[in-house]
Amino acid sequence: MSANLVVAVDGSDNSLKAIDYIGMLFENARPMVNLLYIMPALPPLFEDPEIRRQAKKQMEAIERKNREFGEKVLEEAKQRLEKTGFDQNLIELNLETKQKGPARDTCYFSAMNQGHAIVVGARGRSRLEKFFTGSVSGNIVQCSRETPVWLVNGKVNSKKVLLALDPSENAMKAVEHATFMLAGTGAELTLFYTKRDLSRFIPSDVIKAAPDIQEFWQTKAGEQIAPFIQRAVDKLKSGGISEDRISTEVIPGTRNPAEDITNYARKNWYGTVVMGRYGQSDKKNEYPMGGVTGRVVQDSANLAVWVV
Repeated sequence: MSANLVVAVDGSDNSLKAIDYIGMLFENARPMVNLLYIMPALPPLFEDPEIRRQAKKQMEAIERKNREFGEKVLEEAKQRLEKTGFDQNLIELNLETKQKGPARDTCYFSAMNQGHAIVVGARGRSRLEKFFTGSVSGNIVQCSRETPVWLVNGKVNSKKVLLALDPSENAMKAVEHATFMLAGTGAELTLFYTKRDLSRFIPSDVIKAAPDIQEFWQTKAGEQIAPFIQRAVDKLKSGGISEDRISTEVIPGTRNPAEDITNYARKNWYGTVVMGRYGQSDKKNEYPMGGVTGRVVQDSANLAVWVV
């Protein structure tokens, strides 16, 4: 099955960098790309029949300009993608009028068109717009419960992929998604686990009084993740990713696992971090961006983060 990406564009520099990211990552295996622009709708006040009659020409002009701008944004994104080597037959342009809001409309479009992932720049056109409406990219993560969301924050140059694991089934779903999307790309993948420092659970003074407990904890944490790493390796290999493209890295970790992930990614020139939406310790009803994944996204400058 060929992959199908829904790419939300708004004409901003960040959305164009998301286009560049797709072109770079899929240099050797091109997916289908649905470029999507959500046209802003006029305020509800203008739905009044009398107001529409009085301002008919002005409203028609605004709607025409909205459409022209949307078409320009889509065409610019299409040309940018074609410059990376994409065939125009793999690119579809979609201009939709806002119904429920940019985030919910994007999620609905993806669901109706069987998107395998939603790709969006981590920052939009306007800080002022973000202040009043909230982060569109964050809202897409919130409403897209089934479809993975790729948040591209700035310029990403590396094909190397870091799969951040924990002992949870949701982490395995992230591995499955990465396998499906990356099998033909030639990308190198590292299965990464940061063992949670015992000081996150027990006061440091208690640990100092029994120093052997820290070593015992780290040993057991390594034993706990080992079968999950093996399962992940097996999934990657069975999905067509050769063993020479797979590596593993388990580190002692600190009190801040999100910082461990982003620091390792940057120091070792990774371009993409793949994570489960909920980790081992997240509650079912927790806001999806409130845990480790959310903190990684917040500190993801010049990285792409896949939230699965």
